[in-house]
Amino acid sequence: MYKTIIDTIFAPRKQAAAQHSKKSHRFFLTLLSSCAVLVLTMGILVSCDDGAVDETVSFSQEGRTVKLTASVTGLETWPTSLYVALAAFDQESNYAITSRRITSGDGSLSLVLTGISDEATSVELCVLNNLRQRVATFAKIEGQQLQTETDTIPFNAGDISLSMLSAIQTAVFNTTCIGCHGENGSAAAGLFLTEGRSHESLVGKTSRRVAEKMLVQPYNGEESVLYEVLTTDLSKGWHYDHTGEILDQNRRQLILEWINNGAQDN
Repeated sequence: MYKTIIDTIFAPRKQAAAQHSKKSHRFFLTLLSSCAVLVLTMGILVSCDDGAVDETVSFSQEGRTVKLTASVTGLETWPTSLYVALAAFDQESNYAITSRRITSGDGSLSLVLTGISDEATSVELCVLNNLRQRVATFAKIEGQQLQTETDTIPFNAGDISLSMLSAIQTAVFNTTCIGCHGENGSAAAGLFLTEGRSHESLVGKTSRRVAEKMLVQPYNGEESVLYEVLTTDLSKGWHYDHTGEILDQNRRQLILEWINNGAQDN
């Protein structure tokens, strides 16, 4: 009888305690699951935010494979905002479909890029920014060179300089400037921007047009006439207006970074 009375009194409390225990267990499992999701999300965000975390960025492991071989110099000159890579592109965008950062130093280079999709129309030894956007190209294979039945497509770039100045020479001076500045043996304002002469003509040289300013003042891009000519209307009243010559912001930034990092000749 006493047992029945006791059970009657305490049964509701036991049931409440059991229900509370179940709720606490469910809450703990939910909390544990949320923590796991948060840690995973943070890991993904960190990986996406820091371009230096993963040397290879690819959306697919299927596709073609290219093997680059070269003898390189100039890799030590690059700042953290830009880097040299082997990358695949399609015709529609300057953003790499897949890429692999080159982290080794000067000397013999052998690098394999996999996961090159059928959309890719070129594979390039190039400069990328931290958004994987193409800034300049040193060498590339394209078209029929990528249409092969071999397991690995060879890409031999030979002896090549991968310095900041070489990138500027290839992407800016050779494509835009040398027509007036040295290609035919004469140069406007005596300024030769041809390969092998551009550094000597620019760095530490006083401008003929702008009093008391250097064409390129190492470590001071904003005060260098070369950068001002290409990014402002400084030359509007000159014989030739250079204002619209280089509109690509990445190439302007390349020139600025080169000067601010000492305008090295290598």
